Amino acid sequence: MKTITEILGGSQILLGISYDIQDLFEDFLTDKHRLFLSLLRVIEEVFPPVEEPQAITGRKAYAIIPFIRAFLAKSFFKLETNRDLILRLKSDTSLRTICGFSGIPSEATFSRRFDKLAQSHLMEQAINSMAKKYYKNHIVGHISRDSTAITAREKPVNKKKAIKINKTKRKQGRPKKGEIVPQKEDVRLTKQLHQKPGKSLKDLNQKCAWGGKKNSKGKTHFWPGYKLHLDVTDIGIPITAVVTGANVHDSQLAIPMEKMTERKVTHLYSLMDAAYDAPQIRSYIKGKGRVDLIDFNKRRKSVLQAMTPAEKERYKIRSTVERTNSHLKDWFIPDKLYLKGYKKVNCVLMTGVLCLSAVKILQYFHLPKLEIAA
Repeated sequence: MKTITEILGGSQILLGISYDIQDLFEDFLTDKHRLFLSLLRVIEEVFPPVEEPQAITGRKAYAIIPFIRAFLAKSFFKLETNRDLILRLKSDTSLRTICGFSGIPSEATFSRRFDKLAQSHLMEQAINSMAKKYYKNHIVGHISRDSTAITAREKPVNKKKAIKINKTKRKQGRPKKGEIVPQKEDVRLTKQLHQKPGKSLKDLNQKCAWGGKKNSKGKTHFWPGYKLHLDVTDIGIPITAVVTGANVHDSQLAIPMEKMTERKVTHLYSLMDAAYDAPQIRSYIKGKGRVDLIDFNKRRKSVLQAMTPAEKERYKIRSTVERTNSHLKDWFIPDKLYLKGYKKVNCVLMTGVLCLSAVKILQYFHLPKLEIAA
Protein backbone atom coordinates (compact mmCIF):
# COMPACT_ATOMS: atom_id res chain seq x y z
CA MET A 1 0.00 0.00 0.00
CA LYS A 2 1.32 3.46 -0.92
CA THR A 3 1.82 6.05 1.79
CA ILE A 4 0.20 9.49 1.68
CA THR A 5 3.61 10.92 0.74
CA GLU A 6 3.90 8.63 -2.29
CA ILE A 7 0.32 9.29 -3.40
CA LEU A 8 0.37 13.08 -3.08
CA GLY A 9 4.00 13.40 -4.10
CA GLY A 10 3.21 11.73 -7.39
CA SER A 11 0.18 13.93 -8.15
CA GLN A 12 1.71 16.00 -10.95
CA ILE A 13 -1.59 17.60 -11.92
CA LEU A 14 -1.87 19.22 -8.48
CA LEU A 15 0.76 21.81 -9.41
CA GLY A 16 -1.26 22.92 -12.44
CA ILE A 17 1.50 22.32 -15.00
CA SER A 18 1.58 20.10 -18.10
CA TYR A 19 5.26 19.15 -18.02
CA ASP A 20 7.40 17.19 -15.62
CA ILE A 21 8.52 19.48 -12.83
CA GLN A 22 11.72 17.47 -12.59
CA ASP A 23 12.98 19.46 -15.61
CA LEU A 24 13.29 22.53 -13.40
CA PHE A 25 15.68 20.87 -10.95
CA GLU A 26 19.23 19.65 -11.36
CA ASP A 27 18.98 16.90 -8.74
CA PHE A 28 16.39 14.16 -8.44
CA LEU A 29 13.06 15.19 -6.89
CA THR A 30 11.83 12.65 -4.35
CA ASP A 31 8.18 12.10 -3.46
CA LYS A 32 8.91 14.03 -0.26
CA HIS A 33 10.05 17.05 -2.30
CA ARG A 34 6.99 16.87 -4.52
CA LEU A 35 4.67 16.65 -1.52
CA PHE A 36 6.39 19.66 0.05
CA LEU A 37 5.84 21.62 -3.19
CA SER A 38 2.13 20.74 -3.11
CA LEU A 39 1.97 21.65 0.58
CA LEU A 40 3.53 25.05 -0.11
CA ARG A 41 0.92 25.76 -2.77
CA VAL A 42 -1.94 25.08 -0.36
CA ILE A 43 -0.36 27.17 2.41
CA GLU A 44 0.69 30.14 0.28
CA GLU A 45 -2.85 30.49 -1.08
CA VAL A 46 -4.05 31.45 2.42
CA PHE A 47 -0.88 32.88 3.96
CA PRO A 48 -1.34 36.51 5.08
CA PRO A 49 0.67 39.30 3.42
CA VAL A 50 4.20 39.60 4.77
CA GLU A 51 6.10 42.85 5.06
CA GLU A 52 9.58 42.61 3.58
CA PRO A 53 12.45 43.82 5.81
CA GLN A 54 14.09 47.07 4.73
CA ALA A 55 17.78 47.70 5.26
CA ILE A 56 18.50 51.40 5.86
CA THR A 57 22.26 51.05 5.45
CA GLY A 58 24.56 48.29 4.29
CA ARG A 59 23.74 45.45 1.94
CA LYS A 60 20.22 44.56 0.84
CA ALA A 61 18.22 42.57 3.38
CA TYR A 62 17.25 38.96 2.67
CA ALA A 63 13.71 38.39 1.41
CA ILE A 64 11.38 36.96 4.05
CA ILE A 65 9.53 34.40 1.89
CA PRO A 66 12.50 31.97 1.56
CA PHE A 67 12.83 31.98 5.37
CA ILE A 68 9.13 31.18 5.85
CA ARG A 69 9.42 28.31 3.37
CA ALA A 70 12.56 27.13 5.14
CA PHE A 71 10.82 27.07 8.54
CA LEU A 72 7.95 25.14 6.98
CA ALA A 73 10.54 22.72 5.59
CA LYS A 74 12.09 22.47 9.05
CA SER A 75 8.77 21.22 10.38
CA PHE A 76 7.97 19.11 7.31
CA PHE A 77 11.31 17.27 7.41
CA LYS A 78 11.19 17.21 11.24
CA LEU A 79 14.49 19.01 11.85
CA GLU A 80 15.18 19.95 15.47
CA THR A 81 17.41 23.05 15.20
CA ASN A 82 18.25 25.86 12.79
CA ARG A 83 21.70 24.34 12.45
CA ASP A 84 20.14 21.11 11.18
CA LEU A 85 18.04 23.15 8.76
CA ILE A 86 21.09 24.97 7.40
CA LEU A 87 22.99 21.72 6.91
CA ARG A 88 19.98 20.24 5.08
CA LEU A 89 19.74 23.30 2.80
CA LYS A 90 23.44 23.12 2.00
CA SER A 91 23.33 19.43 1.12
CA ASP A 92 19.89 19.33 -0.53
CA THR A 93 20.02 21.39 -3.73
CA SER A 94 16.38 20.70 -4.60
CA LEU A 95 15.12 21.92 -1.22
CA ARG A 96 17.28 25.02 -1.48
CA THR A 97 15.74 25.77 -4.88
CA ILE A 98 12.21 25.19 -3.58
CA CYS A 99 12.76 27.61 -0.68
CA GLY A 100 14.29 30.22 -2.99
CA PHE A 101 17.80 30.62 -1.58
CA SER A 102 20.67 31.48 -3.89
CA GLY A 103 23.04 31.46 -0.91
CA ILE A 104 22.55 30.15 2.61
CA PRO A 105 22.39 32.88 5.31
CA SER A 106 24.12 32.47 8.66
CA GLU A 107 22.61 30.75 11.66
CA ALA A 108 22.25 34.13 13.41
CA THR A 109 20.18 35.44 10.49
CA PHE A 110 17.88 32.43 10.68
CA SER A 111 17.51 33.00 14.43
CA ARG A 112 16.55 36.66 13.96
CA ARG A 113 14.05 35.87 11.22
CA PHE A 114 12.47 33.14 13.33
CA ASP A 115 12.14 35.52 16.28
CA LYS A 116 10.28 38.04 14.09
CA LEU A 117 8.07 35.27 12.74
CA ALA A 118 7.25 34.15 16.29
CA GLN A 119 6.22 37.71 17.20
CA SER A 120 3.92 38.10 14.20
CA HIS A 121 1.54 35.11 14.73
CA LEU A 122 1.38 34.55 10.96
CA MET A 123 1.09 30.79 11.34
CA GLU A 124 -2.08 31.08 13.44
CA GLN A 125 -3.58 33.47 10.89
CA ALA A 126 -2.84 31.00 8.09
CA ILE A 127 -4.52 28.15 10.05
CA ASN A 128 -7.62 30.29 10.56
CA SER A 129 -7.75 31.37 6.90
CA MET A 130 -7.34 27.78 5.72
CA ALA A 131 -10.23 26.57 7.87
CA LYS A 132 -12.52 29.37 6.68
CA LYS A 133 -11.63 28.82 3.01
CA TYR A 134 -12.11 25.07 2.82
CA TYR A 135 -15.14 24.88 5.12
CA LYS A 136 -17.01 27.86 3.73
CA ASN A 137 -20.67 26.92 3.14
CA HIS A 138 -19.98 23.47 4.62
CA ILE A 139 -21.41 21.95 7.79
CA VAL A 140 -19.00 20.07 10.03
CA GLY A 141 -20.64 17.17 11.79
CA HIS A 142 -18.33 16.84 14.79
CA ILE A 143 -15.61 18.93 16.42
CA SER A 144 -13.39 16.81 18.67
CA ARG A 145 -11.34 18.58 21.36
CA ASP A 146 -8.34 17.36 23.34
CA SER A 147 -4.82 18.32 24.44
CA THR A 148 -1.42 16.68 24.16
CA ALA A 149 1.73 17.06 26.25
CA ILE A 150 4.68 19.01 24.84
CA THR A 151 7.95 18.53 26.72
CA ALA A 152 10.29 21.54 26.82
CA ARG A 153 13.86 22.09 27.97
CA GLU A 154 13.39 25.11 30.23
CA LYS A 155 12.75 25.80 33.88
CA PRO A 156 9.07 25.42 34.92
CA VAL A 157 7.42 28.22 36.86
CA ASN A 158 5.89 25.82 39.39
CA LYS A 159 6.99 22.75 41.32
CA LYS A 160 6.05 19.21 40.52
CA LYS A 161 3.99 18.85 43.68
CA ALA A 162 0.82 20.88 43.99
CA ILE A 163 1.34 24.08 45.98
CA LYS A 164 -1.24 24.69 48.67
CA ILE A 165 -2.48 28.25 48.88
CA ASN A 166 -2.96 29.54 52.44
CA LYS A 167 -6.29 31.26 52.67
CA THR A 168 -7.36 33.42 55.61
CA LYS A 169 -10.33 31.82 57.32
CA ARG A 170 -13.05 33.72 59.13
CA LYS A 171 -15.49 32.50 61.73
CA GLN A 172 -18.87 31.33 60.62
CA GLY A 173 -21.96 33.43 61.23
CA ARG A 174 -22.96 37.04 60.77
CA PRO A 175 -19.98 39.40 60.30
CA LYS A 176 -19.14 41.89 63.02
CA LYS A 177 -19.99 45.55 62.75
CA GLY A 178 -17.54 47.18 60.33
CA GLU A 179 -16.03 43.87 59.23
CA ILE A 180 -15.40 43.66 55.49
CA VAL A 181 -16.29 40.26 54.11
CA PRO A 182 -14.35 39.40 50.94
CA GLN A 183 -16.61 38.38 48.10
CA LYS A 184 -16.17 34.94 46.64
CA GLU A 185 -14.25 35.00 43.40
CA ASP A 186 -16.34 34.00 40.43
CA VAL A 187 -15.53 30.65 38.88
CA ARG A 188 -13.29 31.05 35.83
CA LEU A 189 -15.60 29.02 33.61
CA THR A 190 -18.52 31.27 34.56
CA LYS A 191 -16.48 34.34 33.66
CA GLN A 192 -15.54 32.85 30.32
CA LEU A 193 -19.20 32.63 29.33
CA HIS A 194 -19.27 36.42 29.00
CA GLN A 195 -15.66 37.06 27.97
CA LYS A 196 -14.15 37.29 24.52
CA PRO A 197 -11.90 34.30 23.80
CA GLY A 198 -8.79 36.49 23.61
CA LYS A 199 -9.39 37.81 27.12
CA SER A 200 -10.02 34.30 28.46
CA LEU A 201 -6.77 33.01 26.98
CA LYS A 202 -4.76 35.88 28.45
CA ASP A 203 -5.91 34.87 31.94
CA LEU A 204 -4.37 31.40 31.51
CA ASN A 205 -0.74 30.52 32.17
CA GLN A 206 1.42 30.59 29.04
CA LYS A 207 4.79 29.84 30.65
CA CYS A 208 6.57 26.51 30.94
CA ALA A 209 5.19 24.56 33.90
CA TRP A 210 4.90 21.10 35.34
CA GLY A 211 1.82 19.27 34.16
CA GLY A 212 0.25 15.93 34.97
CA LYS A 213 -2.19 13.72 33.12
CA LYS A 214 -3.52 10.22 33.74
CA ASN A 215 -2.84 7.70 31.03
CA SER A 216 -5.02 4.79 29.94
CA LYS A 217 -3.59 2.65 32.78
CA GLY A 218 -4.60 5.14 35.45
CA LYS A 219 -1.07 6.32 36.23
CA THR A 220 -0.27 10.03 36.24
CA HIS A 221 2.40 11.12 33.79
CA PHE A 222 4.28 14.32 34.70
CA TRP A 223 6.20 16.48 32.24
CA PRO A 224 7.74 19.98 32.21
CA GLY A 225 6.58 22.11 29.32
CA TYR A 226 3.37 23.01 27.57
CA LYS A 227 0.03 21.70 26.30
CA LEU A 228 -1.19 21.88 22.73
CA HIS A 229 -4.99 22.06 22.59
CA LEU A 230 -6.70 21.16 19.31
CA ASP A 231 -10.16 21.31 17.75
CA VAL A 232 -10.34 18.99 14.73
CA THR A 233 -13.02 17.95 12.26
CA ASP A 234 -14.26 14.45 11.46
CA ILE A 235 -11.34 13.92 9.04
CA GLY A 236 -8.72 15.34 11.41
CA ILE A 237 -8.20 18.83 9.98
CA PRO A 238 -7.25 21.26 12.79
CA ILE A 239 -9.63 24.21 13.05
CA THR A 240 -8.37 25.84 16.25
CA ALA A 241 -5.04 25.37 18.03
CA VAL A 242 -3.97 26.94 21.33
CA VAL A 243 -0.77 26.51 23.37
CA THR A 244 -0.75 26.92 27.17
CA GLY A 245 1.42 25.97 30.09
CA ALA A 246 1.27 22.30 31.07
CA ASN A 247 -0.47 23.11 34.38
CA VAL A 248 -3.58 24.55 32.71
CA HIS A 249 -6.53 22.19 33.03
CA ASP A 250 -8.19 21.12 29.79
CA SER A 251 -11.59 22.43 30.89
CA GLN A 252 -10.26 26.02 31.00
CA LEU A 253 -9.89 25.94 27.19
CA ALA A 254 -13.29 24.50 26.26
CA ILE A 255 -15.37 27.69 26.15
CA PRO A 256 -12.74 29.97 24.51
CA MET A 257 -11.97 27.34 21.86
CA GLU A 258 -15.67 26.71 21.26
CA LYS A 259 -16.10 30.44 20.60
CA MET A 260 -13.08 30.55 18.30
CA THR A 261 -14.18 27.49 16.33
CA GLU A 262 -17.77 28.64 15.83
CA ARG A 263 -16.44 31.79 14.12
CA LYS A 264 -14.74 29.68 11.43
CA VAL A 265 -17.03 26.71 10.83
CA THR A 266 -20.59 25.60 11.48
CA HIS A 267 -20.62 22.37 13.47
CA LEU A 268 -23.32 20.28 15.10
CA TYR A 269 -21.61 18.23 17.84
CA SER A 270 -18.80 19.03 20.31
CA LEU A 271 -16.99 15.90 21.52
CA MET A 272 -14.80 15.93 24.64
CA ASP A 273 -13.56 13.51 27.30
CA ALA A 274 -14.40 13.54 31.02
CA ALA A 275 -11.88 16.32 31.78
CA TYR A 276 -14.30 18.81 30.17
CA ASP A 277 -17.33 17.71 32.18
CA ALA A 278 -18.60 21.00 33.66
CA PRO A 279 -22.10 22.53 33.70
CA GLN A 280 -20.87 25.85 32.26
CA ILE A 281 -19.36 24.11 29.22
CA ARG A 282 -22.48 22.04 28.61
CA SER A 283 -24.80 25.02 29.00
CA TYR A 284 -22.80 27.19 26.58
CA ILE A 285 -22.82 24.53 23.85
CA LYS A 286 -26.53 23.87 24.29
CA GLY A 287 -27.21 27.61 24.29
CA LYS A 288 -25.68 27.81 20.82
CA GLY A 289 -27.99 25.11 19.51
CA ARG A 290 -25.34 22.40 19.35
CA VAL A 291 -25.14 19.01 21.04
CA ASP A 292 -22.54 18.41 23.74
CA LEU A 293 -21.14 14.88 23.80
CA ILE A 294 -18.93 14.95 26.89
CA ASP A 295 -17.99 11.89 28.87
CA PHE A 296 -19.20 12.00 32.49
CA ASN A 297 -16.63 12.57 35.20
CA LYS A 298 -17.07 10.10 38.05
CA ARG A 299 -15.78 12.58 40.62
CA ARG A 300 -18.40 15.16 39.72
CA LYS A 301 -21.46 12.97 40.01
CA SER A 302 -22.80 11.26 43.08
CA VAL A 303 -24.72 8.89 40.83
CA LEU A 304 -22.74 7.67 37.84
CA GLN A 305 -24.36 8.71 34.60
CA ALA A 306 -23.88 7.00 31.28
CA MET A 307 -24.36 7.80 27.63
CA THR A 308 -27.10 6.21 25.60
CA PRO A 309 -26.06 3.53 23.07
CA ALA A 310 -26.49 6.03 20.23
CA GLU A 311 -24.33 8.61 22.02
CA LYS A 312 -21.66 5.99 22.72
CA GLU A 313 -21.50 5.11 19.04
CA ARG A 314 -21.20 8.74 17.99
CA TYR A 315 -18.65 9.45 20.74
CA LYS A 316 -16.23 7.01 19.08
CA ILE A 317 -15.51 9.71 16.49
CA ARG A 318 -13.57 11.58 19.19
CA SER A 319 -10.61 9.26 18.56
CA THR A 320 -9.93 11.46 15.51
CA VAL A 321 -8.31 14.12 17.68
CA GLU A 322 -6.10 11.51 19.35
CA ARG A 323 -4.89 10.32 15.95
CA THR A 324 -4.28 13.93 14.94
CA ASN A 325 -2.09 14.45 18.00
CA SER A 326 -0.16 11.30 17.09
CA HIS A 327 0.30 12.46 13.49
CA LEU A 328 1.62 15.80 14.68
CA LYS A 329 4.21 14.23 16.94
CA ASP A 330 5.18 11.53 14.45
CA TRP A 331 5.42 13.77 11.37
CA PHE A 332 5.91 17.46 12.13
CA ILE A 333 6.82 18.27 15.75
CA PRO A 334 10.49 17.60 16.63
CA ASP A 335 11.17 15.06 19.35
CA LYS A 336 13.01 17.71 21.39
CA LEU A 337 12.29 21.43 21.64
CA TYR A 338 15.52 23.32 22.20
CA LEU A 339 13.82 26.72 22.06
CA LYS A 340 12.83 28.63 25.17
CA GLY A 341 9.93 30.99 25.67
CA TYR A 342 6.23 30.75 24.91
CA LYS A 343 6.23 32.65 21.61
CA LYS A 344 8.99 30.58 20.02
CA VAL A 345 7.53 27.28 21.21
CA ASN A 346 4.11 28.41 20.03
CA CYS A 347 5.50 29.25 16.58
CA VAL A 348 7.13 25.82 16.22
CA LEU A 349 3.93 24.03 17.23
CA MET A 350 1.71 26.20 15.01
CA THR A 351 4.02 25.56 12.05
CA GLY A 352 3.53 21.84 12.62
CA VAL A 353 -0.25 22.27 12.85
CA LEU A 354 -0.24 24.30 9.63
CA CYS A 355 1.74 21.59 7.79
CA LEU A 356 -0.63 18.89 9.04
CA SER A 357 -3.65 20.95 7.96
CA ALA A 358 -2.21 21.33 4.46
CA VAL A 359 -1.48 17.59 4.16
CA LYS A 360 -5.00 16.70 5.30
CA ILE A 361 -6.52 19.19 2.86
CA LEU A 362 -4.45 17.70 0.04
CA GLN A 363 -5.61 14.24 1.07
CA TYR A 364 -9.34 14.93 1.47
CA PHE A 365 -10.06 17.95 -0.75
CA HIS A 366 -7.63 17.77 -3.69
CA LEU A 367 -6.83 14.08 -4.09
CA PRO A 368 -10.48 12.94 -4.67
CA LYS A 369 -10.80 15.56 -7.45
CA LEU A 370 -7.56 14.35 -9.02
CA GLU A 371 -8.81 10.77 -8.99
CA ILE A 372 -12.07 11.82 -10.65
CA ALA A 373 -10.18 13.86 -13.24
CA ALA A 374 -7.88 10.92 -13.97
